Amino acid sequence: MKISLTTLFLIFLIFFSVILSHAQDDNFVLNVGYFDFPGLTHTDENGNPAGFVNEITIKTLENTDIKYTINKYPAARLYKYLSNGKVHVFNGLSSIPIVKASSFSSKIPLFPLEMRIYHRGDKKPIVTKEELVNHSVILIRGFTYKDWGAWIRNKKNNINFYETNSHESAFEMLQRGRSEYLLNYKYIDQKVLNDIQIPGLIIKPLFRWNCYFNINKNTPNAKKILKKLEDSYEELIREGKLQQYD
Repeated sequence: MKISLTTLFLIFLIFFSVILSHAQDDNFVLNVGYFDFPGLTHTDENGNPAGFVNEITIKTLENTDIKYTINKYPAARLYKYLSNGKVHVFNGLSSIPIVKASSFSSKIPLFPLEMRIYHRGDKKPIVTKEELVNHSVILIRGFTYKDWGAWIRNKKNNINFYETNSHESAFEMLQRGRSEYLLNYKYIDQKVLNDIQIPGLIIKPLFRWNCYFNINKNTPNAKKILKKLEDSYEELIREGKLQQYD
């Protein structure tokens, strides 16, 4: 059977494209991004990614054959880089519009992000931000608290608020009665409250969002990589090598 030059040329092109594709896969390095969210993600004293969210990311990737690097960015820059493909993977909320528009998200929720309000038992329970009018509340600098942060910081709303730089000092202020309420997040509070005892402390969840693996849609083999991450994560949970958060 004779094979025409055209057919041979097409076979060569297909073969070359397959070889090139594998070469690109072998050289591709996944860029994972995170930003400081103390208690969840931060950089330790040695300059390494730390916090339980980074632990999930790193253990999941180390359990695969995926080459990766992990880098910290300011939050706004991370979202910009995720949208334009400079960052390939972000482990966090998928409901943020820029993340939702630019990424495929895992089907498996990895951990919940829960905003909470804290107060002593003799204070009025708070359900809506409007109920804080004429009351005092502690905030931590750098946190937006959904739409609550901007609303509380707006002096027109008559809320006496205090801002501090650390979670420890925030709970110490609440302990000393410097303010009636404190806004913070689940998981961040656990370590602090092991050291700072506040008699009659009431903790009320306000909002709860699930967080996922999010991968930029234009990442080479994006869906294949996402499936590898999901499979790796589930395997580590089954083997007890990762904690399942709820």
